[in-house]
Amino acid sequence: TGFSGSRSVNAAQAAEIRAHLNAHHSTILSSDMAAKIIQLNVQEGERFKQGDLLVAFNCAEQQAQLKKAQAVVQAAEKTYEVNSRLTKLNSMSPLELEMAAAEVAKAKADIALMGAVLQKCTIAAPFSGRVAERLVQRYQYVKAGDPILDILDDSQLEVTVLVPSSWLKWLKPGYEFKVFLEETQKEYPAKVKILGARIDAVSQSIKITGIITGKTEDLLAGMSGRAIFPSATAAAAHD
Repeated sequence: TGFSGSRSVNAAQAAEIRAHLNAHHSTILSSDMAAKIIQLNVQEGERFKQGDLLVAFNCAEQQAQLKKAQAVVQAAEKTYEVNSRLTKLNSMSPLELEMAAAEVAKAKADIALMGAVLQKCTIAAPFSGRVAERLVQRYQYVKAGDPILDILDDSQLEVTVLVPSSWLKWLKPGYEFKVFLEETQKEYPAKVKILGARIDAVSQSIKITGIITGKTEDLLAGMSGRAIFPSATAAAAHD
């Protein structure tokens, strides 16, 4: 973002500064394992709810390993039970019983490990939103770390604007302004949400984040236009 045109902004005049819309949350979901995708339940632009299953991987091998580990636990527990009875009859040493107990603990740890692996076999939506980009296809083999879905939460769109740092004298959170978007050719009410934490020493500007307070059904993240602020005189009186 930057100032509209090459002219400087006069704080005594109404100002129009370049602005663009961002999603409240956005992230790229990646694979935690190397596997083939067997379910890819969303298309680009499609909406989803938090917790919805978005991606599932082929984990037949891991599921088989889990069943094997469960069987090992059952066998180890039976061995422990038998050894426990034999120990009570003084037919087995306490050390052998402790070793049997250790085998049970080891087998249960293997089950916990396989359970953790199987949790990586699906990807659920971390928040409600839309798919910005689908980066893979169903039945595609992916490696750990490969990006799969670019998703965003557009329930509340944010406006990013770079303004002169001198405006901090009157520009505060809650200050109301308007945003004209080129894609819709419409004007929308907005208000300042957060002031940036650092002033750029070269341009003497600071980034602010606002939110659209009107209807946003026709808006998309990435749209751009102009943030329209009242004159500095009116703003000072408003403050």
